[in-house]
Amino acid sequence: MTIKEMLKVELRDLVLLGIIVAMKIILSRFTVGTNIVHVSLGFIGSAMLGYLFGPVWGSVGGGIGDLVSSALFGNQGGFFLGFTLSAMVGPFIYGLVFYQKPVKIWRIILATLLVTVVVNIGLNTLWVHLLYGMDFRVALIQRIPKEAITPWLEMIISYFVLNAISRVKIKR
Repeated sequence: MTIKEMLKVELRDLVLLGIIVAMKIILSRFTVGTNIVHVSLGFIGSAMLGYLFGPVWGSVGGGIGDLVSSALFGNQGGFFLGFTLSAMVGPFIYGLVFYQKPVKIWRIILATLLVTVVVNIGLNTLWVHLLYGMDFRVALIQRIPKEAITPWLEMIISYFVLNAISRVKIKR
């Protein structure tokens, strides 16, 4: 696939992208936890963006979703560009693993573990360290228990959501 083909988008694709971004924003509002460690359903929107739009447009949708969410609802502790980058990297990884490929359990496991390690443990812990001045190791230790449990739930939910989408035959 060439870069020109990856960047090509039709109006109906942009409308679908907007709908999924809106879904991601709404699902991200359902959270449990603190500023340092919280669990949300926003990963569903990220996985859908990556699956349907690939790494490039999935990243764009993730970034737009974070910016719109910050503008509408604000962020506890203020806006921080690092978390916008994290919101873009998640759909990018999902897009690399899922875009135009059949839904397989090994792909779901791979994508979820990559997002967990790179984004949730790596980048988000770094942003918490930079934003709140918290020692990196302390922030990491606080986040590890959550990151040891939630990926398994995310894999199960992702499996059902992505299989449902693939059966509906939503095409770009």
